[in-house]
Amino acid sequence: MTCSSGRSALLRFGFALLLAAAAVAPARSQQEPDKSPGQQLLENSIDRWNRMSPEERERQLAKLPPDRAALIRQRIRRYNQMHPVEQQALRERYQTFSQLPLDRQQIVRDRLREFRQLPEARRPIVHAEVEQMRLLPEAQRQARMSGDEFRSQFSPPEQQIIRDLSTYLPR
Repeated sequence: MTCSSGRSALLRFGFALLLAAAAVAPARSQQEPDKSPGQQLLENSIDRWNRMSPEERERQLAKLPPDRAALIRQRIRRYNQMHPVEQQALRERYQTFSQLPLDRQQIVRDRLREFRQLPEARRPIVHAEVEQMRLLPEAQRQARMSGDEFRSQFSPPEQQIIRDLSTYLPR
């Protein structure tokens, strides 16, 4: 049930980048008509960032709390170090997320926040379960989550994280 550490790190980074992209994204009203909102938002946030001068970047980051600005700097730096194939996979994952209704996007954000608050030892276990559940057809996923083994392995908050992320972020 374990997943590779690279894939795990990519998934965690991808989820984190979703939140960071939203923080530095321009208004959605500036979308180009031939691109989906998800493509436009990520392109505007990351690509626009990369086109900015260092002074412009600092002006944008100065509008954020210092810890948030530092986190965004770190995530942008990691994104830029990724292989283009990994960047594309991340863009596609973000596009899937951005096509969710706003209420479901908020649920995903909430569950990701809760996931990050789990004890360090529990995160890989919960993450592996989310990934495994995402691969299952809906009926099998529901059957697994209704089983005694699932309920005994995961706390109620963990169950909710797994349920919502595997439901709203299917493969």
